[in-house]
Amino acid sequence: MPSVSKHEERRFWKDLCKLFNGLLDAVKERGSSALTEDGPEFRQLMQSDRMSQFLNRIVGRMVRTQRKVSANSWREAASKSTNGQELFNLISGEMNGPVGARVQQLIAENAAFIKTLPEQWAKYVTQYASREALKGKRPEAVEAELRKIIPEHMAKNLKCIARTECAKANAAIVQARAENCGIRAYIWRCVKDERSRDSHRGMDGILVFYDDPPNPEALFGGEKPYGSYHAGNTFNCRCYQEPVIDISYLPDVLLVHDHGAIRRMTKGQIMKGFGKIA
Repeated sequence: MPSVSKHEERRFWKDLCKLFNGLLDAVKERGSSALTEDGPEFRQLMQSDRMSQFLNRIVGRMVRTQRKVSANSWREAASKSTNGQELFNLISGEMNGPVGARVQQLIAENAAFIKTLPEQWAKYVTQYASREALKGKRPEAVEAELRKIIPEHMAKNLKCIARTECAKANAAIVQARAENCGIRAYIWRCVKDERSRDSHRGMDGILVFYDDPPNPEALFGGEKPYGSYHAGNTFNCRCYQEPVIDISYLPDVLLVHDHGAIRRMTKGQIMKGFGKIA
């Protein structure tokens, strides 16, 4: 099963950029002081009904597209499974159950998070201005620097957010669907390129249970631990979950995450130790 829709990730990023272009225009017109912790303009704008409607529209489109893309992959995988018809039926009616509820929750959570961005940027601007003032820089010089830095900072921040939120939405939908279908575990898949974390490379191919998320950084070292999470559920993560629809398709021996440890187990040992997983 593929990870997130890259087309939708790019579209979501462009929508976010469009959303915050108005904020950049305000900065250009009123100066960087408009984007500080004391400035109420952005907070008022983000809490307006018009902004809420726009946010719900772009976030809703992103989340629903991720669901449709992953559902198509699931249907293809289900067609090869012995319990394919049952999975088809569950996927077809999922929007009326837990998966549909999770989709609506994701839209609300994502929109609420995006509304906090102006305050995060305001804190960044305030701290930057204070730091540079302590160095003895004149206010006009700090203002000129911020006019250049703010757009660059926003653009970089929004790209990371688009990638992260799309991946998290996809991961949450896949997990909700798996649990709705009675699937307890997935194979962690890493894209394995030059941008991949070493800890996520280490997780590639490992069987993970949904009720026992791993801590990749603690398991494989070399990076600051970010706590326990499932594939696709941390910042800039491009890994994805491959739910175990049919255990017969697993290799005879594989690595399994079990409460903070990685164990090599046969399918027989997995079924004996964990019971039915799909």
